[in-house]
Amino acid sequence: MCIFWGFSVSIPLMAKTEYTKTPKTFRNQVALLKERNLSILNEERAEKILTYISYNRLSNYWFPLLAEPKKDEIFKDGATFDTAFKLYQFDSDFRTITFQAIEQIEIAIRTQIIYHFSIKYNSGFWYEDSSAFKNYQGYLKLLNKIATTSDETKQDFIVRYKKNYNQFMPPSWKSFELLTFNSLLGILKNTADFKDLIPIAKSFGLHHSVLISWVETFVYVRNICAHHSRLWNRKLTISPAWIKSPKKPWIDRWENEEKNKDTKDKELKVYAVICAIIYCLESVNPCSKYGYQLMDLFSKYEVVDLNHMGFPENWKGQALWKKFIN
Repeated sequence: MCIFWGFSVSIPLMAKTEYTKTPKTFRNQVALLKERNLSILNEERAEKILTYISYNRLSNYWFPLLAEPKKDEIFKDGATFDTAFKLYQFDSDFRTITFQAIEQIEIAIRTQIIYHFSIKYNSGFWYEDSSAFKNYQGYLKLLNKIATTSDETKQDFIVRYKKNYNQFMPPSWKSFELLTFNSLLGILKNTADFKDLIPIAKSFGLHHSVLISWVETFVYVRNICAHHSRLWNRKLTISPAWIKSPKKPWIDRWENEEKNKDTKDKELKVYAVICAIIYCLESVNPCSKYGYQLMDLFSKYEVVDLNHMGFPENWKGQALWKKFIN
């Protein structure tokens, strides 16, 4: 029973049970997987892998290999430990190259913010002007972040600045090098005049209304990669907005239209963010190898079902991908 707006409301609670599973040795973990119909040709190798990559972490990769109902944790006939481990290896490589690709976009976003705002206000200290921001608390949070990072850092370019100049806070072209991608996103979201976002968005071939959505998605995916979480067949809880008027080669769609036709919810998978990254890299670094690296990974790990990543059947025929197809 709970009180909601003055009314008593009965809310049924899900029945809970005690967690009774006990820890198992690595050898017993292998034995358990075999009992559940997972084929393991080299038990010694499997035990070695489980010694350094936890059972729980690997379970994310053998989950698609489970028969229905998956709660019974019985594997489909023909499911192998080697397949699950290859999916794990693919995801690790995929996160690595995606992190590196987003790094290039992050640096470009930082550069664009510093340049356009400094030019507009004719000062590297423009971020100290509260009128540049629509939310005062967000403005104070940014100042505190810059003050803290500038005070604590041992970076030479900040140390030298503090020795030579009176102002405690360094200009944006110095201080912003210490800000996280999430802090840069906060600046974009808190910009008082949306017109200030137009030249930044234009440099990426985006409409300014789409810019924040994409940067927010990149921050989200970058953090997934940085914390070594599964990315391979993940459903995006934060996803990029669709471009209505692309300025560069693009795709027909990225949504699973059949799955979403009866709901307002979009179940976007990583295909959406991959396409957004490639699109931005065409401006940031036209010589980026990200698209080619993806193609190499797909060839190396043939066990990976790209449908699980949201790739449509005709993805190779899309304008965005043609330059990467041999």
